[in-house]
Amino acid sequence: GEGLESWRGFYQSIRPTQMGLSLNIDMSSTAFIEPLPVIDFVTQLLNRDVTSRPLSDSDRVKIKKALRGVKVEVTHRGNMRRKYRISGLTSQATRELTFPVDERGTMKSVVEYFYETYGFEIQHTQWPCLQVGNQQRPNYLPMEV
Repeated sequence: GEGLESWRGFYQSIRPTQMGLSLNIDMSSTAFIEPLPVIDFVTQLLNRDVTSRPLSDSDRVKIKKALRGVKVEVTHRGNMRRKYRISGLTSQATRELTFPVDERGTMKSVVEYFYETYGFEIQHTQWPCLQVGNQQRPNYLPMEV
């Protein structure tokens, strides 16, 4: 549940003992994030319909903690699938985020950029963006892409 699934496997090692080498085999399991869209994962993680009301601060913290370090693949670029590692969430909603587009400091909103560049209209503008890349040159991805 909560966007996670458990995978079982084996742990094995060879250990030196007084009687010679010994083979140690043990069953183990670990949790992996299910391969699903980020919005679906967040819905399962918070265990409620998150599109009806804005996210609380505790929701943001829970999402940020669950997604930090996770690799995501973008879907808004057609056949060009690119993978990114999530470094965090933005503190502002997608509709409020702007970034410089040229050397003169011309600002553009994330919503405008995705519409003009990819023809992609962002539906969940009240949600934060995923932050990928580094802090010096942040890259913002809306959760639905």
